[in-house]
Amino acid sequence: MFGYVRPNKNELRVKEFEVYKSTYCGLCRVMGKRYSCVYKMSLSYDFVFMVLLRLYASPEKVGFTKRRCIAHPTKKRAMMNENEALKITADVGVIMLYHDFRDKINDKDGAKSVLARMLMPELKRLRKKACKIPCIKEFDKIAEQRLGALAQLEKEKTASVDAPAEEFGCLLGEALSVGLDGVNKRTVYEIGKNVGKWIYITDAVDDIDSDAKRGAYNPLLAISETTEKAKEEFSTINVTLLNILSNADMALGLMDMTDRGIYAILSNILRLGMAQIQEEILKKNNFIVPEKE
Repeated sequence: MFGYVRPNKNELRVKEFEVYKSTYCGLCRVMGKRYSCVYKMSLSYDFVFMVLLRLYASPEKVGFTKRRCIAHPTKKRAMMNENEALKITADVGVIMLYHDFRDKINDKDGAKSVLARMLMPELKRLRKKACKIPCIKEFDKIAEQRLGALAQLEKEKTASVDAPAEEFGCLLGEALSVGLDGVNKRTVYEIGKNVGKWIYITDAVDDIDSDAKRGAYNPLLAISETTEKAKEEFSTINVTLLNILSNADMALGLMDMTDRGIYAILSNILRLGMAQIQEEILKKNNFIVPEKE
């Protein structure tokens, strides 16, 4: 995914930050163990959010062990022990990566296209392995349908932010809720849907200049026609993104309090971390902040 879904580390307690880091390291280990070292290179903070949300929605006993790894060979680091949340997140990640790279083959950026073609044989193998799990096979079909619909909207240069963001949001909702059931499945889907919409729009903000230069589709450009006009819509985009985050946070609040520590991390990500990243990306890409009266 994109790496935008991160906490505000300064606002986490020491123990919470240790759990967050240990989850990242544990997921990295499980990804390598279940699939390959190549796959581990795709790991982003977004997947840590997925693991923690699954643990919150479907509690299981979690342990931590200090281990060495290739990235940190001299000092042992705490890693979350293998569990169902880590395994299914690794499985879902394979499907997401496969479809992402399949899309990159048609990308106008030559370097991305070449890299995607080089890695596709390995990704096809990993996808085939992941699809041996029934719920992952079903998710693969859904991902193909959703991304196909999204690709069609982008091909038609749809002058809408909501339509493509909705498609990507539904995809992420499905990704986060794979294998869950009942009320928690519906709630996690809603959280994932809103996070997905936020990611899609935030990525459009982050890519606006490069997309304009390459002539690639960007929903903000499709609406405003020029980068200058798009960048004058700081307030509208900022409020829209904050409302989406608020919807995700409210959905999280509807779930039973199964673990206060994990809840604190998830809440930090939705309320503080993503809002901070959103502001940084808007300003980095020179969106015009209106002057206070």
